[in-house]
Amino acid sequence: MVINTIYSNDLPLTCGGFARKNEDDSYTIVLNPKHSYHQQRATYMHELSHIVNRDHDSEKHVNFIESMRHNI
Repeated sequence: MVINTIYSNDLPLTCGGFARKNEDDSYTIVLNPKHSYHQQRATYMHELSHIVNRDHDSEKHVNFIESMRHNI
């Protein structure tokens, strides 16, 4: 499994980052460089949990998935 990590200055301060599944079945985790190292690390681990749990392939509603990941 390939996971790329990039930083985007375009993210608002309210967004720590997100993960996306690419067409080639790799993933990209996008982090907010305006956040502290510790915030970025927490965001990375959260987004990694989405990848490990295959949330991008789930038919469940995104709000349900997020509530599950925040309660881990």
